[in-house]
Amino acid sequence: MPSTTTTRRGRWVGAVVLALGAVIGPLATASGAADSVVTSSSVLAPGLVSTNRTAFYSASWVNQSSSTLTHPDVFITLPAGSTVLSADPPVCTVSSSSGPSGPVVVSCPRDNLASGASLTQQLLVRVPAVSVSTGTTVTAQMIADEGGNDRNKSHTDTFPAPDRTVTIVPGNVDAAGGCLRDGDTPLATRPGLAATNPLITTATLAGTSGLVCVPVTVQERAAASPTEACGAGATCTTDIAITDFVSIASQLPRSPLELTFTVVATSKNMTWYKNGVPVVDCAGATSLPPGVSACITGRSKPSSKSVQLDVLWQAGVDPTWRG
Repeated sequence: MPSTTTTRRGRWVGAVVLALGAVIGPLATASGAADSVVTSSSVLAPGLVSTNRTAFYSASWVNQSSSTLTHPDVFITLPAGSTVLSADPPVCTVSSSSGPSGPVVVSCPRDNLASGASLTQQLLVRVPAVSVSTGTTVTAQMIADEGGNDRNKSHTDTFPAPDRTVTIVPGNVDAAGGCLRDGDTPLATRPGLAATNPLITTATLAGTSGLVCVPVTVQERAAASPTEACGAGATCTTDIAITDFVSIASQLPRSPLELTFTVVATSKNMTWYKNGVPVVDCAGATSLPPGVSACITGRSKPSSKSVQLDVLWQAGVDPTWRG
């Protein structure tokens, strides 16, 4: 869910009021002066992104005051090395504030924001390459003139959106994420199946999604016991995979996601569990049967000590997978 910030600017806004807004604001209201009230929200999806993969970012502002905000300009600050792949609406220009090693600043001038109106700026961003997992913050602010609600004409007014954090991970860890677009290569966890890496998980779109992109993460961890995330009364031998889909639209993707689990095992007829419930077989299917949220489309043995399971999955939140 997006986080939300409400920003108030009184008619007395100036250098002192900006520094002491919590004190001066009520006095301005009590004296009969009008306030500009702007509510903002932001989304960054997914919150874990693999090196050089795509993330979706959106920030919105709603003018809840009685006057128009004029000459608004949205500024979004991205991690150093990021690349803006597209913007909606396509009104943005990009610069680096401190050279190649500094953050990437995106400026998006917008039309005047009337009373009761809202504006949203969306970006598709390719995150930079990293060699170690790196946490960073994306910020956004709208700068505009409050017009009739602001007697101080010597400054512009700033309305921040909530900060969003993202973790960028390299390709040699048991986690992967990105906002998948039609035709993208699959997300994949650490390569090289071995006793020290007994599970490899990949995720891709099985067909056209109908969305700007589909935010997905896959992560793996060792199980605490043979029964964890396994079926009732059963024992499992594999590590646990956790997949997550983050919704950025009112509808689900048009087609399911295609997951591949490659595990250290000898029998391709193992029972594969989703949230402790056996996943049904649907050999060769290209779409999910009615009423089924996941099914196994293929079972194979890449080697004598490995098994590969191909699964169609209707995107959802945090299912665990194990066999």
